[in-house]
Amino acid sequence: MRLNQREIAVISTGIVVLIFLGGYFLLVEPLMERRDKLKVVTARLEKNLIEIQQLAAEYKSLNDRKDRLRARVQARGAGFAPFSYLETLARQSGLGTNIESMTPLVSTTEEGQGLVEFEVRLSKIGLNELIRFLYRIETSDKVLLVYNLHIRPRYLTPDRLDVTLRVATPAST
Repeated sequence: MRLNQREIAVISTGIVVLIFLGGYFLLVEPLMERRDKLKVVTARLEKNLIEIQQLAAEYKSLNDRKDRLRARVQARGAGFAPFSYLETLARQSGLGTNIESMTPLVSTTEEGQGLVEFEVRLSKIGLNELIRFLYRIETSDKVLLVYNLHIRPRYLTPDRLDVTLRVATPAST
């Protein structure tokens, strides 16, 4: 059985087409699918990398802040007495006679660092004196934090206030 020229051309073309299709489906298409999957994975990993870099920067910032806070706590000295210091701030704000009580609260610890907390009650004070007092506490270099503030106007003299505030400071190490 001898094939003529036309049949040989058709069979040759068919074989070439089959080789190209086989190469495409066995080599090219799997590689393209793998490339697409790798693009998706790469995009996700780049997003994760950006997030990790942001978290690293935030961690460094918080760590630097912690170190500055620790240095401020150490700079105030081991003999720092928060009650007397707070009383001094109250006197400077014109509230020396308005302190009703200063009560120590239970000290807590966070990551090995002690936290001294106390409650201060002020009575019959004006809003301007309270603002001056709070400003002096918050801008103090002795690391004091007001974390709870309760203000009540007096019944007979509404322009005067009764104030309860809770203050915390890191314990000296």
